[in-house]
Amino acid sequence: MRILFKGGLVLDGTGGAPFTGDVLAEDGRIAAVGPGLCAEADETVDCAGLAVAPGFIDAHSHNDWFTARKGKERFFRSFLEQGITTQVTGNCGFSPFGYDSATPHKALIGSGLFCQGDAEGDLSTLPGYIAASGDIPVNIVPMLGHMSSRISLTGYDSRPLTEDELKRQDALISRELEAGAAGISFGLMYEPDRYAPYEELKRAALIARRYGRPVTVHARACSAVSTSYGLPFGGRAHNLRALDEMLRLTRETGVDMQFSHLIFVGERSWKTVDEALRLIDSINREGHRFFYDSYAMLYGASVITVVLPGWYLTLPKEKRRSPAVKARLAVEIGVSKALLGFNFGDIRITWAGEGHQDCVGRSVSEIAAAWGVSDLDAYIRLVDDTEGRGRVLMYKYLNDDILRRLMKDDKCLYMTDAWIDEEGMQNPAAFCCFPEFLRLAREQDTLPRTIRQMTGAAADRFALSDRGYLRPGCAADAVVFDPSAAAPGRDLNGRPLGIQRVMVNGQWAVKDGAFIPGSLHGKFLLK
Repeated sequence: MRILFKGGLVLDGTGGAPFTGDVLAEDGRIAAVGPGLCAEADETVDCAGLAVAPGFIDAHSHNDWFTARKGKERFFRSFLEQGITTQVTGNCGFSPFGYDSATPHKALIGSGLFCQGDAEGDLSTLPGYIAASGDIPVNIVPMLGHMSSRISLTGYDSRPLTEDELKRQDALISRELEAGAAGISFGLMYEPDRYAPYEELKRAALIARRYGRPVTVHARACSAVSTSYGLPFGGRAHNLRALDEMLRLTRETGVDMQFSHLIFVGERSWKTVDEALRLIDSINREGHRFFYDSYAMLYGASVITVVLPGWYLTLPKEKRRSPAVKARLAVEIGVSKALLGFNFGDIRITWAGEGHQDCVGRSVSEIAAAWGVSDLDAYIRLVDDTEGRGRVLMYKYLNDDILRRLMKDDKCLYMTDAWIDEEGMQNPAAFCCFPEFLRLAREQDTLPRTIRQMTGAAADRFALSDRGYLRPGCAADAVVFDPSAAAPGRDLNGRPLGIQRVMVNGQWAVKDGAFIPGSLHGKFLLK
């Protein structure tokens, strides 16, 4: 099958100057690129006035949790309609594989944010997960979530692992890297990775280094003040301490590091941007590879417990209700809010289970006012009623100026960090994040650079040798879009504007902006 993209503005993923020309795809590969190609084709796509780019690469996704689900298309449709053809998964310590199949803690895999749902088969190994997934809509680059292996050994236990447990974890990690996992991820704000001491992380990073794979990390803190570092005041900004830990890990192990969603939660965290970027520039000048990623939204999705201190989460439920515990929690969170410029009005509930459907889409402060209780009491009630599995959107992650600054940094990759929930309010990033990047690129006149960061740069970062570029021999993943119109739709949870066609491995997945039912043309991209 030969498909000719004719007369479009070609953005080839290198970041170089675009040119008006043609792209020929043949049997799932790019066969030729250049102006005025004279080639016979089974289908010719008139791209006059449009741009042709490599398929977009979502550098931070969690859609591995949905590849083995029944009716999986519904979880991927909106990402394909954004132009995304490849997703790097297994981030923030979460992966649906990588655990001991005999674990008594299987129900905890996913740490309350994700679950295997109606997937069938033994997903505990990477080969088993791939077999259970079958045909998939997008290309998946599967990373191993460190938490999945840790949970299978000790559940949510907060103690350090024993030497025997560490050896068993080493074996699980090595097993999945041998099978082709693209790297390892840590989720240091989630249970149980938040309890993992530095030496445990270093041990895992050394394994990744031995296999030549990167580590991605959701750091212990994303704000200048957090509940991750004891008393919520004094000393170095907590997000910088968390960054320091990963800089140290990179220097001591030599591992390639991808710092997940570099965000600055709360208005008073925004003053730490200069220092964070200076530190990242410095370690790269030393010869290390330390990159980060960002979304185009000023908020992000998380589990409801993410702002609670570790000491509170490890208490039995009956002890959490004691007046002394509640008083200590109130003081710590109160001080944190005051020092941070972030409060319960910046936490919006997207799902809170049966009985709380009326909470969906409302902030914790709005819910507290309706219930006639304090913000903290409403929040703790929502945590308890959902058994810590409630989902939220957290605001004030960035501001417009910070987002634009990160977008222009060559070390910043682009991502969605979003997924489609079966219940509750959806995260708009699942529908319009990459089109928003395109809108911002148009506004800043940075389209070639922006396309580079969402295609070739991401492919280089994760060693995807045949993705991310429009050049002969590369896989025929491509997007046709209107550079003058690409943007989120008027309904942020609807189809974006300007994305005309999307091709995955030489097959159409989107035409006229709409997903083609039955499009399962993706591949697992293994190492």
